[in-house]
Amino acid sequence: MKLYSHIKKFPEDFIVEELPRLEITNNGKYDVFLLEKRNTSTLEAVRIISKLLKIPLKTIGFAGLKDKYAVTTQYITLPSGSISEKEIFFVNRGKWQIGEERGNSYFKIKFIGRTNHPLSIGKIRGNKFTIKIRNFEKSMREKFYRNLQTVKLYGFPNYFGEQRFGSVKNRDDFVLRYILKGNFEKALKVYFLGKEKVDIITSWQDIYKTLKPTLEEYEKDLLKGLIRKLPAEKAFRILPKNIRIMFNFAFQSYLFNRILGEYISNKYPCRQVPFINNWKLYFYLEIHDFEYFKKLKIPYTGKDFPPKDIIIKRIMKKIFKEEQINPSVFDTEIAGMKIMTDGQRKAVAIPEDFKIISKTKKDIIIQFILPSGSYATILLRALLSV
Repeated sequence: MKLYSHIKKFPEDFIVEELPRLEITNNGKYDVFLLEKRNTSTLEAVRIISKLLKIPLKTIGFAGLKDKYAVTTQYITLPSGSISEKEIFFVNRGKWQIGEERGNSYFKIKFIGRTNHPLSIGKIRGNKFTIKIRNFEKSMREKFYRNLQTVKLYGFPNYFGEQRFGSVKNRDDFVLRYILKGNFEKALKVYFLGKEKVDIITSWQDIYKTLKPTLEEYEKDLLKGLIRKLPAEKAFRILPKNIRIMFNFAFQSYLFNRILGEYISNKYPCRQVPFINNWKLYFYLEIHDFEYFKKLKIPYTGKDFPPKDIIIKRIMKKIFKEEQINPSVFDTEIAGMKIMTDGQRKAVAIPEDFKIISKTKKDIIIQFILPSGSYATILLRALLSV
């Protein structure tokens, strides 16, 4: 099942509303803006705001990354007084600029109040989704209603979705793999070229000439530094910190998905579903110990949260060995960022207020709320895959 042949034909088919955890007042150290965007990623919007309004990137707070090919609303915080305008439109007319004429890609920010604490990743109650599924033919309807019963009983596996792997999808590899080995030159070549082309274009000068029209300014500065023989590790630090951190998030998310998938395939009757990069996800058909499973949290590394479940412990040890991850790298600082930090994530996500808004012979519109950090595209795979 090719998920994206049924969703996101138009950005308006995928509507996301962030449910904030913010105390908005008339006073505070930070201004709160509502960010409404279409066909634009959160990171792209934040970078454009930083660039065009001359606001340091690191001072822009946001709680989550919203889909690019969608219509989304979320919140950002800026230090109070950063800008005086109450509402600003940004449009892409070949290049991003401030203006009101809307096109295929645009976003706006609207002042709504102040708060004493900046937004940070994960600081939301959840997200409300309204999604149109197209080409909803008979065979798909049968799968949908059958799978919906499973979701109503047991929720769905709390895998990280495609958006978490933006730094991987077009590169076929994880930048962090090479950072862990101390090979910053290879890490940067994977970043710019991807795994398939990394041995074809070898010199930094050639990479710069080939990619120049598509490069961000900081990427140009990075490559110019490498051409001037700047050490690769120092050049790597030119990347904005939020991008460097995403390399870590992507790799740890991949490991989590592997651990959860192997746990499910080891313990429950399940079906295998294709995912990006030829990866596989496993979705359970039933759960004999749901009261236990719905409370289960899986650690990222086990350093601070040693796994209590013996199956999880065995799977983590096996996967870390296969991925050649030495526990000595856990919670260390490399190139100005902390890598392989520990934490816990629930094994299951349970949708709230699931509704069928409308349906025809060809389409269906569904609406639901997911907790912070859970992915609608994973729920859709659970509902629509065989």
